[in-house]
Amino acid sequence: MLTVVILAAGKGTRMLSSKPKVLFDLAGKKMIDYSINLALSLKPKKVIVVLGDKAEEVEKYISKYKVEIVIQKAQLGTADAVKTALPKIVAGSKVLILAGDMPLIDKELLTTFIKETTKDVSFISTKVETPDGYGRVLRDSKLDVISIVEEKDCNQNEKNIKEINSGIYLSTVSKLKVLLKDIKPNNSQKEYYLTDIITHGSGSFISKDSDKFLGINSREQLSVVSKIIWMQRAKYHLNNGVDIVDPSNCYLDDDIVIGSDTVIFPNVTIKSGSKIGKSCMIYNNTVIESSIISDNVEIKYGSVIEGSNIGSKSIVGPMARLRHGTVLKGLNKIGNFVEVKESELGLGSQASHLSYIGDATIGKDVNIGCGFITCNYDGIDKHKTIVGNNVFIGSDVQLVAPIKVGNDVLIGAGSTIVKDISSSDLAVSRSEQKNLKGSGLKYLLKTKKKKR
Repeated sequence: MLTVVILAAGKGTRMLSSKPKVLFDLAGKKMIDYSINLALSLKPKKVIVVLGDKAEEVEKYISKYKVEIVIQKAQLGTADAVKTALPKIVAGSKVLILAGDMPLIDKELLTTFIKETTKDVSFISTKVETPDGYGRVLRDSKLDVISIVEEKDCNQNEKNIKEINSGIYLSTVSKLKVLLKDIKPNNSQKEYYLTDIITHGSGSFISKDSDKFLGINSREQLSVVSKIIWMQRAKYHLNNGVDIVDPSNCYLDDDIVIGSDTVIFPNVTIKSGSKIGKSCMIYNNTVIESSIISDNVEIKYGSVIEGSNIGSKSIVGPMARLRHGTVLKGLNKIGNFVEVKESELGLGSQASHLSYIGDATIGKDVNIGCGFITCNYDGIDKHKTIVGNNVFIGSDVQLVAPIKVGNDVLIGAGSTIVKDISSSDLAVSRSEQKNLKGSGLKYLLKTKKKKR
């Protein structure tokens, strides 16, 4: 039986922010998400999160998880934080203690650590070339663990030790209670160090993969760890048949799906909840969020797609925006500087440039000319535009909703349409053109004279 305690009470002063450290964005999620999801993946009896600085904000965010929260009212150190959690720990369980700012730890490592640990108290250590900032592991001549010394309390010889403490501990509840009682703040920080539960004969698990233990205490470290996570995700998709032109320059959230033979160009962001089909082309500077892209779709440069569903063999962009509720049935073309919102376009329909389509249902094989607008908002309410099949809409046309356009309709360029159009009709709304003889030249000469 296992209880996991996550320590997330630190102030994060080196982040230089009014925001709690564990709520910083990290490769598409909050920092605290990584620790909680990892803890839950172990299927423990209970997960306890210890909060301190700005606890209300963090508690509100993690309320979506099935975890218990305790508050460390005074920042008296990591041992005090665990003491705060003791009343919530399940009796008779083993206690795994994790940090809330180490997102590279994985389930495989922890499962092996728990399985191989036989001592009442154990911890994970690793060896690094540059141990600055970490507690050093002291061992005797038989290589048994003596203690852990925090860097600020190390002498010069101890600072040269390469084996460091990861900050991950495993203990029986009974042993943990006894050890926590005896801890005193006899150190330079005058804090209650959790490292003091490690005494002569404690168990140690040495991990060879030191990169997993990178913690985050500054924005620079946040950036470094984010880059590692982005690269891990890119490698996952590369190994599953996706072509990524520059794996170091794409930003893929961890729950997305990408089909084989799809090509991802540099500086593409694909956010949570998105599914990309097979043999798609996603060009530079595209952002896709919570959207479904079918097979053989081409998303051109600089397009933004949010909450949309794009049918197969469609082309979007460059510089197009599909907002929430957009549905393209397939074989569609949405060109440069076209915005679509809460609208459906039937098979083969297209709007090639400089148009706005909002709150509309467009039929099959509709051609929408440049400068088209659905006037869907009257200042109070939104209204619907319905267009039938095989309609040709000329350039610079406005459809003032609510309005219905039948099948096989032609709408002349420059028209403002305020009444329904029956199938097979031609609709034109223009004032009569007048040519005033010679007036153009007179106006131009007058303008040039004024400029002089």
